[in-house]
Amino acid sequence: MARLLLSLLVCVLCSCFVATAKLPNIVFVLVDDWGFADVGFRNPAISSPNFDQLAKTGLVLNRHYVFKYCAPSRASLLTGRWPHHVYQWNLATDATAGTNLNMTMFPAKLKAANYSTHMVGKWHQGFFDPRYLPINRGFDTSSGYLCGWVDHFNQKQGCAVDCWKNNAPDPRNGTYDSYYYRDDLTNIVNNHDANNPLFIYLPLHNVHTPLEAPKEWLDIYPANSTCKTRHTLQAMVSVADNVTGHLVELLKKKGMWDNTIMVISADNGGAPCSGSNYPLKGCKSTFFEGGIRSLAFVNGGLLPESRRGQSTDGFIHIADWYTTFCKLAGVDPDDSGTGKFPVDGLDVWPIITGENEKTQHEEIVLAYNFNHSHPEQGALIMGNYKLIVGPQGYGCDSLMWSPLDYPCNDGSKGPDCDPYCLYDIINDPTEKKELSKENPEMLKKLLDRYNSFSKEPRDMQDQGYHSAESLPTDRNACDYMKANGGYWRPWKNL
Repeated sequence: MARLLLSLLVCVLCSCFVATAKLPNIVFVLVDDWGFADVGFRNPAISSPNFDQLAKTGLVLNRHYVFKYCAPSRASLLTGRWPHHVYQWNLATDATAGTNLNMTMFPAKLKAANYSTHMVGKWHQGFFDPRYLPINRGFDTSSGYLCGWVDHFNQKQGCAVDCWKNNAPDPRNGTYDSYYYRDDLTNIVNNHDANNPLFIYLPLHNVHTPLEAPKEWLDIYPANSTCKTRHTLQAMVSVADNVTGHLVELLKKKGMWDNTIMVISADNGGAPCSGSNYPLKGCKSTFFEGGIRSLAFVNGGLLPESRRGQSTDGFIHIADWYTTFCKLAGVDPDDSGTGKFPVDGLDVWPIITGENEKTQHEEIVLAYNFNHSHPEQGALIMGNYKLIVGPQGYGCDSLMWSPLDYPCNDGSKGPDCDPYCLYDIINDPTEKKELSKENPEMLKKLLDRYNSFSKEPRDMQDQGYHSAESLPTDRNACDYMKANGGYWRPWKNL
């Protein structure tokens, strides 16, 4: 009997080891402010050979939805919630707020399956208290910067430098940020034990403002081919392409690519007056398709051969990757508990594999009652239809929706939705025909569903801060940074 038990134990241990070894490597690349048409396979004015090859041999996600700007998209990805169930505001550098500590970010979930977890790039999920740092939210290592943007060359943000590694300032500031991201990716992959699963989160700073690129990348585009703003953005896309291609090569040389799934996505649409979202209407900071339908595609050795060179119209929200990655890793995605909404994201792996391309969601809640410049603002997708509530604030004229290397414009305001707009985004993906008067029954159906979210606890929606202006900040934060080395860092312990 003892010998039998010992044999069974050995079998169990061996099977556990094999299961662990077979867990997929997961990589998520998030390109900041990347326009829907700012890639070579959609726009020959852009040089992006790595992105183009990954899309050509991968699966293009035609309907991958995000929030209309930076931090909420990242929070949805990392927590698996609709934006209004985590937050819908951008964090100022001196904000004393961050992503709900009650929520378990999925890197922490992956660690339960023996993943090594690493982040390189932009955080923007709060850092005023050490508990909000990436290494305290599930990452083994992190490097990059903590706030919403920095100078690409010197990492200056306001009154201090924002250049951070793990739990201390990183003295490498003064280098174009994407260059030291490459170095960190090299170290992570080369030092990783390929017998264990790896997760890399690469939220690139490019192509976010300030629009800056090294001369060697500016020089690959013809001089005076477009305005200076557009010329620089083209070069910044090429830098992002280079860093991503470098990571792919690292994984291939390490023999890890065949067991990897890589997702590449923008965090929102291209910014007004610099990015191109052609043929979609709108831009970053709007709920038109150009603001929230992101450029996205999937590749890696785990992508079925039948899906290579294909595209899918299955609806995916960035929150879905939480559940999808947890299930790929064999861990429970549930994160229910007091003080937080449960996970909203669904497992979209059947869409990726082609097993079931039918949209998993009955609805996608893009935003609810987001209070920035107007008390009522949000958006909801149900079936073929999208409801947009409230004026869209920022806009852009029709030149922003022109193809290829478009002429630069003055960013004048485009169409609005006050009090609301209704579009059939399947049959009218460029949102040319507004249907609220023509289809009042559908308008009422979506408005009723949209207004039903008022029954949720308002002190949990947006963590109780219902506008960017209501977020708490610390006017003394800069004094602390200047007195403590001149680097942005946590300055409170709550």
